[in-house]
Amino acid sequence: MTKETPVTHDVSGGTPRKTRLALMGEFSAGKSTLIKLFLGEHPLPIKITATRLPPVLISHGEEAAYAVGHDGVETCIDIDEIEQVRLEETRLIRLYKPCDTLEICDLIDMPGISDPSMSSDVWMSVMDEVDSVVWCTQATQAWRQSEAATWQQISERTNGENYLLVTQVDKFHSERDLDRVMTRVRKETQGLFSRTFPISITEAIAAGEDETKWRASGAADFINDLVENLMTASALSYTEPAECPQEDSSKEARASTVEPAALSTDKNGNDVGRGSCVAEQTTSVVPKRVRVLTQMRGRTERPTKARVATG
Repeated sequence: MTKETPVTHDVSGGTPRKTRLALMGEFSAGKSTLIKLFLGEHPLPIKITATRLPPVLISHGEEAAYAVGHDGVETCIDIDEIEQVRLEETRLIRLYKPCDTLEICDLIDMPGISDPSMSSDVWMSVMDEVDSVVWCTQATQAWRQSEAATWQQISERTNGENYLLVTQVDKFHSERDLDRVMTRVRKETQGLFSRTFPISITEAIAAGEDETKWRASGAADFINDLVENLMTASALSYTEPAECPQEDSSKEARASTVEPAALSTDKNGNDVGRGSCVAEQTTSVVPKRVRVLTQMRGRTERPTKARVATG
């Protein structure tokens, strides 16, 4: 079946659109693993995660999948048959999943920028839907010339906080090697990204409830900063309408309000302080494997096995 719906359609019926966070980078840079970290599982069947697909927009809602044509028409599809989507006829795939993380943002899983069999037009056509980007670059060959050239093309088309993740840092044999790469990357990307973080996404997922391993993976600093930015953007979107004064804000707006904090510098050379969360003002966001927001100021906790993403 088909339904005429603009790509920016909000199924919630009038609430402000959430921040759309695009995950970008070259093939095998860790984008799919990062989605698993966010959602607790990969949203696509494993057998098709590496096939040629257009951008995939993932939003909160009951399980559903649609192919969005270049004319804006959405066609309901079976997610198990998603590999049958014709790339030349499809602008993007839209998925809905019940997950806590998706209550504060939409995710856009972009194709790898270095795929020689796919024109950059496939994902460039969706850039106007993007607010912020998390760019994944593989640590052992971080920030290649092709990445720099692509980022120069698209960076001005974003309007939010952009992050650079140096992934797969567990492949380094020493801290010295990592420090050398991070120094080079920060120098070459100075002024291009709001934040830069080294991270081993696989170690973050494997950390389970071990907070020490979770922090050592690099995920704690990144997730805290990202979620704080998303919650702040969410709060602003609820307070913008003139007919909705602050004292009459909805329960969701109050839950998304964050307390300003003085900025200092963390071990990664980024400003911190914005990651502090106030228990009575924020709600926790708990994917299946990762608790990305804590109710305790200045501390990142791991979830218990009983806490799962329920939407």
